[in-house]
Amino acid sequence: MLPPALMAQRLLTGGGLTVLLAWAFGLQSGRTTLEASSSGTMVFLLGAVMIAAGVALAQGAPQLTRLFPTDGDEAMAGRLKQDMAELEKQEQSSRAWARLEADALREALDEEA
Repeated sequence: MLPPALMAQRLLTGGGLTVLLAWAFGLQSGRTTLEASSSGTMVFLLGAVMIAAGVALAQGAPQLTRLFPTDGDEAMAGRLKQDMAELEKQEQSSRAWARLEADALREALDEEA
């Protein structure tokens, strides 16, 4: 499986080119215009932004690499295992505190009775 960053880069660049191609066909057939207030301008801008995001992701823009990691399968699996181990430690700690509180409450109730 490809890294998420590479898949996102290909999707953004290819999608942007497709949108621009559709816009060009619409312009050629007269269905859209170059006026600033038309929807054709918005379609053109969408395609341009998608291509720019794909290129920025290919160059390693930090804002996009946070969203789409460049790690391979092994690195992602290792990070996932580390996160799961950390969650397990937190859960064990929470259980221990809950058990301690329950014992303290039980002792306080036994003293009152």
